[in-house]
Amino acid sequence: MSLRVSHGEADGVSGAYAEKLLDIILGKQNSLPRTYGFEYEFLPDRILNHEDMSRLSDFLLNKGYMQDNGIHLKGDRIIAFEPGGQIEYLSPPLKASDRRGFNETLEWIRGMNAIINSETGIRYIGTDFIPGRYTAPLLLTSKRYSRMHERFMMVDSRGPDMMKGTAAIHLHAAITSGEDLCALYSLFCEMASSVEFGMSGARREIWNRTDSCRCGLPDLVMENGARSILEGIVEFALEAVELQSGKRFRSIEGKNFTDFLDHLTTIFTDIRVNCKVATLELRTPDSRPLEAFPSIWEKFVEKCENL
Repeated sequence: MSLRVSHGEADGVSGAYAEKLLDIILGKQNSLPRTYGFEYEFLPDRILNHEDMSRLSDFLLNKGYMQDNGIHLKGDRIIAFEPGGQIEYLSPPLKASDRRGFNETLEWIRGMNAIINSETGIRYIGTDFIPGRYTAPLLLTSKRYSRMHERFMMVDSRGPDMMKGTAAIHLHAAITSGEDLCALYSLFCEMASSVEFGMSGARREIWNRTDSCRCGLPDLVMENGARSILEGIVEFALEAVELQSGKRFRSIEGKNFTDFLDHLTTIFTDIRVNCKVATLELRTPDSRPLEAFPSIWEKFVEKCENL
């Protein structure tokens, strides 16, 4: 996936928000050697219901995990769920050389999937898409997910499949400087369009027909470095429909930068900036069996380290 360079100037809001985003990112003071991370999603092998989700939550609480705003935590072990019951494991930050930490994280994931299967009867599998879940129950019913699902039922045709029937691996790299952001973004664009790191045909077809105003990649102006990249990201998000109002974010009166940051988390572009921890996320890799992951992780880290 290549960057299309345009030459229009962003408006005042785009520029101001881009500056604020850059301040947030650089304010995290990430430094070299860069750290990496991943979010690994698995699909349940059958359609789950709300009772299944309650059993999963009780299971994790009994295993010593604490629940906080939908996230289950136990030390540096973090587990979340997606609207179709997909389980998502979040790695800790890992240095490129931390083979032990990486292997321990994989063993944790492998062990959790096995014990969930044995104690709850729910089997999680690493795969990109399981058809037939368009009408499955929406298992996360917060306002955010309910509004998202309602919108996806009205626009395009595959949004509910995306929410409930797909699973991905998100690969993260810490942003250590403005120059780092530029280099990583360009590299991530190349990887997103590659066979190895890109979406399968089935999953790409779903994402292309989910919600065009919040999926894909924005057009970017590259000549001014990190600020230009962030202006393109901001401009894309400003034009996207805000879930509560059903209007383009730009057109809603009274919205501020804090509101925009929340709205930004509902944008599902192939590459996304995570402002909370100042990382760049590659969101295209498909979920796969756990034994197939080390090779893609090694290649991802190697490409980033060779920038």
